[in-house]
Amino acid sequence: MLSSVKYWLWLTDLLEPSAAWAVFCHFGSPERAYFSDPEEYERIEGLSPQQRGLLHDKSTSAAEALMARCDSKNIRILTFSDTDFPERLRNIDVPPLVLYLRGRMVRFDERAVIAMAGTRRATPYGAKMATDFARDISKGGGVVATGIVTGCDENAVIGALLGGGPLVCVVAGGVDLPYYDTEANRILMEQITSIGCILSEAPVGTPHKGTYFRRRNTILCGLSVGLLCVEAGVRSGTLGVAELAMGQGKDIFAIPANLSAPMSAGTNELLRQGLASPVLSAKDILSRYSYLLPATPRQPDTTHFRVVHIPGKRQHRTRPQGAEQTPPKEKIAPSAPVKTADLPEKGVDTFTNSRYIELLDASDRWNQEEKALLKALIDRPATAESLIAATELNAGLVSATLTMLTVSGAVEECSGGRFRLLRSALE
Repeated sequence: MLSSVKYWLWLTDLLEPSAAWAVFCHFGSPERAYFSDPEEYERIEGLSPQQRGLLHDKSTSAAEALMARCDSKNIRILTFSDTDFPERLRNIDVPPLVLYLRGRMVRFDERAVIAMAGTRRATPYGAKMATDFARDISKGGGVVATGIVTGCDENAVIGALLGGGPLVCVVAGGVDLPYYDTEANRILMEQITSIGCILSEAPVGTPHKGTYFRRRNTILCGLSVGLLCVEAGVRSGTLGVAELAMGQGKDIFAIPANLSAPMSAGTNELLRQGLASPVLSAKDILSRYSYLLPATPRQPDTTHFRVVHIPGKRQHRTRPQGAEQTPPKEKIAPSAPVKTADLPEKGVDTFTNSRYIELLDASDRWNQEEKALLKALIDRPATAESLIAATELNAGLVSATLTMLTVSGAVEECSGGRFRLLRSALE
């Protein structure tokens, strides 16, 4: 088995996907291609003279080193001939011959995998829709598939984590590298692999590049039964993902939005042309794939906490997705007087604001964007729009950061779309 994997890696290291696929189709296996007479390479259709010349390189040292790196990092190599290789990917025009998987294997062909895509410049509305739909898809027994880039993708990841997963993230680089070199992104990747997987066609150690995104999107759509477009402007890359999904015969869904919202002009146009079905909830999507859903909707496991270890940092407990931050509060009759003891825990007291700012400045727990939002929330609860104005950060970054702070228990969302700071942010 290991010797066979070596030849798959030899071929995919030498040639880009379409050329490697042409070689595979001609010989039936990378091993036969490796041991064939050089004259046979001239008979392969669709290869350039330069690509044929590359096949004369019989060194397998790079393939063997790559196998060793994957083994040391507990990353699984799936080849086209493996029984676990997704059947859905075998049916796209140019399938990947090798996939690198970090985390838990997902039985893609047996599940309602819903790909989610949206703008990186997500508005508060788009961030909330991505989070809510992903959470409800996961809770309803579906599997969310998306990327890890900022904006709608990242919010979809967080929503799926809150819903309990499983979750699949397809990336345009090595599965061992974070897309953003930040502590928060590394923690997010660890959380993803605890309930699902990170998947890529690119070998481990490959930097994330824009040139790989079309292949990433091709694989993302290929794994899914449908694509949900959350929020997209008229020139958003999300429309390109939708085009790829349509070419593969996938169902396309879109979330309606305000007609005057620039970041939803693209998704609204998909709806206007009848290229996408409008959806108002996750049930509108999952109802089409009842045959792929568990008989009983799976509930998140709330029986234990998972601890994320960060070298040099204090350890933070991460609640399992779907776990309540506090027990549900009892309803109070409108006419009943509200006693101080009945009120939820107070946020940060305003009379010591200067001290709290000093604590935040000295803390190495939060990055600069997180500190900016936490400082802005010291005086009083605020909406995402108010925080955008107060911090001068872009809307997508504010939305994603607020979601991360909410998941970590530093802030909580109140009525009216407001967020308030909790004392745990300073502990």
